[in-house]
Amino acid sequence: KQWYQRRVRGKYRGKYEKLVALSGNVGTIEADEVERDLHRSLPEHPAYQSDKGISALRRVLLAYALYNSNVGYCQAMNMITSLFLLYASEEETFWLLVAVVERLLPDYYNKKVVGAIVDQNVFEILLKENLPDLHKHLANLGVLKMVTMSWFLTLFLSIIPFSSAIHIVDCFFYEGTKFLFQVAIQILHHNQSALLLVHDDGEAMTLLNELQRVSATRTHPYK
Repeated sequence: KQWYQRRVRGKYRGKYEKLVALSGNVGTIEADEVERDLHRSLPEHPAYQSDKGISALRRVLLAYALYNSNVGYCQAMNMITSLFLLYASEEETFWLLVAVVERLLPDYYNKKVVGAIVDQNVFEILLKENLPDLHKHLANLGVLKMVTMSWFLTLFLSIIPFSSAIHIVDCFFYEGTKFLFQVAIQILHHNQSALLLVHDDGEAMTLLNELQRVSATRTHPYK
């Protein structure tokens, strides 16, 4: 709150409201993409089972698409924005989104997701160093990057129970991207025995996409 008041509110007062007023100028394709994803944003949370929550999410995402036309809208932005809106005002959420997209995870949310691809390559190296047997197995099946990229893009909101994921987001703001690598390694380490038993890419994808059952008590970063 203090950072927002000192650095943002004073310098950009009224900016968000102006963007919302002009959000009808967002391109049709991007506006349609936002609309499709609105009801996929924490759908089980009561805040997004009403028009009030959905409308606030729509306004923030369209405002950002107009604010940064080089990025526009990218899938996964809806997930992190929906989380921010639970704890911050619309305007604060907008500037949090700006900070994540442009400073904390640069090039993650552009059309080519270059930053996310680079970090996936780094993660693969870390996995090979820490869990070599599992790395070899998943590499042979060709499924690792297909799943873990969405973990990073959504800050694990797509895979970890909400009550645990909010703490991961907190730690991410404090420690940066290194914490995302640590959490991803821990998730795979925790499920290594089961993953080593799968025999094809379909079975591996099913298991990796069902990791919500990972225990909330085991989310401490693997080191």
